[in-house]
Amino acid sequence: MTTVAPLQNFGENVTIRPTAYYEPKDEAEVVEILNRHRGEQIRAVGRLHSWSTAPGGEGVVLSLKHLQDVTLHQRDGTEWATIAAGCQVKTILQKLKEQGKTLPSLGLITEQTIAGAISTGTHGSGRNSLSHYVRAVRVARYDPASGIAMIETIESGTALQAARCSLGCLGIILSVDMQVRYTYAVEEHFREYDSVEPVLQAEAEYPLQQFYLSPWRWKFLVQHRREVSKRRSRLAWLYRIHWFLSVDLGLHLLILTTLRLRRSNRVIRFLFRRVIPHTVPRNLKVTDDSSKMLIMEHELFRHMEMELFVPRDQLPAALEYVQQVLIVAGSATSDIPDLNLDAPSVERLTALRGLYGHHYPICVRRVCVDDTLISMSSGGEQDWYAISLISYAKPRDRQGFLQAMDFLATTMKRKFGARPHWGKYCPLSAEELIELYPRFGAFREICEMRDPTGVFRNNWIRTLIPPT
Repeated sequence: MTTVAPLQNFGENVTIRPTAYYEPKDEAEVVEILNRHRGEQIRAVGRLHSWSTAPGGEGVVLSLKHLQDVTLHQRDGTEWATIAAGCQVKTILQKLKEQGKTLPSLGLITEQTIAGAISTGTHGSGRNSLSHYVRAVRVARYDPASGIAMIETIESGTALQAARCSLGCLGIILSVDMQVRYTYAVEEHFREYDSVEPVLQAEAEYPLQQFYLSPWRWKFLVQHRREVSKRRSRLAWLYRIHWFLSVDLGLHLLILTTLRLRRSNRVIRFLFRRVIPHTVPRNLKVTDDSSKMLIMEHELFRHMEMELFVPRDQLPAALEYVQQVLIVAGSATSDIPDLNLDAPSVERLTALRGLYGHHYPICVRRVCVDDTLISMSSGGEQDWYAISLISYAKPRDRQGFLQAMDFLATTMKRKFGARPHWGKYCPLSAEELIELYPRFGAFREICEMRDPTGVFRNNWIRTLIPPT
């Protein structure tokens, strides 16, 4: 056990105060710790690159940072990897690439551990979430009959569907078996559109694309992407340097600097209308390795994020709704549009006027339906679309952003069935969240069977699944 000190998440909006903190070196030590703290609340944490209270723990906290193995093997003619829980996605990619392999899906950020990534449904664009590709999960938990710590491998049935995205409720994840694939190349180019309909039509040709609704310009800038069998572009290295300097660094430094100005809202609008659109090269097709094309250095600057998932048929209306709400929030003199809201919601929207000026592109990514119980893109007959809203305001200046996000989350849940990302800012109540997942009852049953007293649930998760 190391010195017990508060742990701070990346966004500095969640503080964890453990009663005991451990960094076990192997699985045997994890089991020993569980037996030592029988009956206490126990949680594992990853890199804390999350904005929700789902990953946190108030009792005994374990960091599995020393569990780093990645082992390749074949099963039924398919390539698999057994990945230790504490291994970060960026480390996994590096180790797999050495053997000509990669993960089947990639998100924008690679800082998370694999256990944290699957537990909250981390996703990329155009494919399923990482959780969907999990074929077995090895967990340490207590035997309900004896109360003694044990190790179980979950590899089939509804239990596996639950373990693929479990919020840490089934025990301490030790390793994950995941299907992997050969490395591949991705070609991308940018185009701007006036409406979302042609963007969605382009998915047939560019299934890996993601796009951005530009605030205050209110047009769609699309990263058309597709897997190709081409060689790396001759100037791909220059494109990567341009992207890093102009977006990963330049855009964010520009926004951070502007937010410190007295009239930041006016300057932000000018930048998005007149300056930022011209920093992106249009129609320049570049091909590079997927592990370079599909990620961003999004962790370089501290921020706060909420992400809402809506079904495909709800996306156009949902994006129009987000735009109208942000317009109202951005000006104290805004008219209140007719958004078909009840009277209390209209009153809340009116109170938002002038409280928050949105200052970052709204990212939209398509996620295919997952074979899980409660990942955000689980269930239904349609693909899901993640709408990401980000603030780079300092923690002390986030109140306007949080009020706007609270309003969007609660009203978009009712209007569009929008599901908040489990690992990002999540303002909905337990009752509202449970309503969004038709198979939440099955998930609760599995949690109660394997952990009836709820020792692996933190205080927030206990509102979703009270201990028996």
